[in-house]
Amino acid sequence: MAKRKKDGPKPQISLDTYYGKRRRGRPGVRASEIAGRAGNYRYIFGIIWDTVGASLLQATNETEVVKAFEKDGRYTNEFRPLASLILKVRSEKRFPKKREAQIGFLADSLAGRGWISPRRSRDICERERARDRQKSKHKILRYEYYVECSCGYMGPALNNACRDCGAEIPPSLPWIRGP
Repeated sequence: MAKRKKDGPKPQISLDTYYGKRRRGRPGVRASEIAGRAGNYRYIFGIIWDTVGASLLQATNETEVVKAFEKDGRYTNEFRPLASLILKVRSEKRFPKKREAQIGFLADSLAGRGWISPRRSRDICERERARDRQKSKHKILRYEYYVECSCGYMGPALNNACRDCGAEIPPSLPWIRGP
């Protein structure tokens, strides 16, 4: 068998490459994932709370928590592994008294699914909601046009129409300014 004249090209990236510093935060926990799961849990609890809520709040052990979810039956498999975590969250001193607050508190606390503490899960959800509010903070509330109408009115438009006669600005009107 003949030998090859040239060796193949050397690989650009070796398998044992060291990438330097690790990223910030706890490895394996993504804040956006936890916040999204909390939103889903808020929606689910909003649907089933009337049938599940009272018995869930009175539960003293894991089997009673599972039985509470079996009353509705739709999300039993989702919350069965979280029964001990639900008891832990429900027994916190700061657990709210009102329905909507209970739903939000429980949903945000369970979003970490036990990988992180319920308190840390609530903090992550709060920070992500604040970030979303900050992103959508600035938006155009109203825009105006200067119009010259056939009725003789010259000035700013109101709701895309003449302030005097109410003639609407056609959407196909080109944006041409006169001399």
